[in-house]
Amino acid sequence: MKKKTLLMVVTFSLIGITAFTSVQAVNKADFNWQPPSPTDLDTIHFIDNSSGDIIVWVWYFGDGNSSIQQNPMHKYADNGVYNVRLIVVYSNGTTAYVEKQVNVANVPPIAVINISSIVNKRSVSFSSGSYDNDGNIIFWSWEFGDNSTGTGENINHVYTEDGIYLVNLTVYDNDGAHNESKISLMVDSIPPETVYNVSCEGWCNKTVNIEFNSTDNLSGVNYTEYKIDDGSWNKYTEPFQLTSEGIHVIYFYSVDNAGNVENEKNVTIKIDKTKPITNAKINASHGNKGWILGNAEITLIATDNLSGVNYTEYKIDDGSWNKYTEPFQLTSEGIHVIYFYSVDNAGNVENEKNVTIKIDKTKPDVNIKIPKEGYLYISGRQMMPTLFRKTIIIGKLDAVAEASDSLSGVYYVEFILNSQLLWKDFVSPYNATLPQEFPVSFGNSLKVVVYDNAGNYKESNEIRYTKIM
Repeated sequence: MKKKTLLMVVTFSLIGITAFTSVQAVNKADFNWQPPSPTDLDTIHFIDNSSGDIIVWVWYFGDGNSSIQQNPMHKYADNGVYNVRLIVVYSNGTTAYVEKQVNVANVPPIAVINISSIVNKRSVSFSSGSYDNDGNIIFWSWEFGDNSTGTGENINHVYTEDGIYLVNLTVYDNDGAHNESKISLMVDSIPPETVYNVSCEGWCNKTVNIEFNSTDNLSGVNYTEYKIDDGSWNKYTEPFQLTSEGIHVIYFYSVDNAGNVENEKNVTIKIDKTKPITNAKINASHGNKGWILGNAEITLIATDNLSGVNYTEYKIDDGSWNKYTEPFQLTSEGIHVIYFYSVDNAGNVENEKNVTIKIDKTKPDVNIKIPKEGYLYISGRQMMPTLFRKTIIIGKLDAVAEASDSLSGVYYVEFILNSQLLWKDFVSPYNATLPQEFPVSFGNSLKVVVYDNAGNYKESNEIRYTKIM
């Protein structure tokens, strides 16, 4: 209340002394302000530069507001040109004044485009985040970079093709000021593409190296992910190896910097590091000591744990290799070696195997050397032929047999006397002592049976003799 009363007194006094002061002023009123070019957002500091012994300062800011401070602060509600007057009162009762124009400028709006610099759709929603600190934005003007324009705070625009576009937004405030913002907008609607490179395809018999190469038409590849079978997803950073046997599916895809996600792809990798196994089955009539008494049928049975058997090969003795397709016959006598091996579909080669087959189909030879039919033997000596080809033995006599076998060899010889085994001899010369009879034994029958090592046997002719003593 006191400030208002003083202001009124000073004002009325000025009316009476204006002519005097303007004519006979000794002291001078003056002022300046900071900042020198203010806006309606600035608080202006008015600075008194008047001279003399001043006791009162009266400020009129030109917007209906005033102050009696020496160096007042004032903020204008709006932009414009304001007439600011300073009146000073000196201690001797005189006054002085000065009036200056202060140009308070409008602050232009701030243009802001609310959108990422990369989008993955051709239909783009543009949003303005623009603002005006000292007023209101009343108009938004868009240039989309493809010779298309639009207006509005928020607007949708559809690009006909991917590419990089310079988007410009110009905003106008209620004081006619404007501002613009530009962004380089990349429209990338096409997902990246990933291809694989593996060190082996189909069935592999070793560790497989896997590499992914991804490309993108615009924004570039952000990352690639992969997983093995039902495992977890992994970020791909460098080539990796697959070592475990089995049939594996590698799933993979890439994402570009625009957020486009590639459709999931996969590659199947099959690893088999284990060699196949082949066994030989021999169908034949087996004799003794591994010998076969007739033809042999050989069946090769190959198995593989993963990729399966591709083929089996075999050869007989030093012959050429043959592809095995079905059981084959071995008919020739002798000792033969069958060599064989298999290869699986992964290329694993089995270590060569062999089986020895011994075939002896021929009976051994045998005959009775002593006694001969139709001779007289006395005390072990052959004397003379007898009448009527009768064989007569007087005294001790060793029967002797001759036996041979060209393949498996003679195993033993049996001397059969009167249908009973007299003696079995394993070592050549083969002989057996005929039993003594007293006084006379008529109608004795002697034969020899020879066995080879394969089990073939043959009987000799029968010798009938009379034994005396």
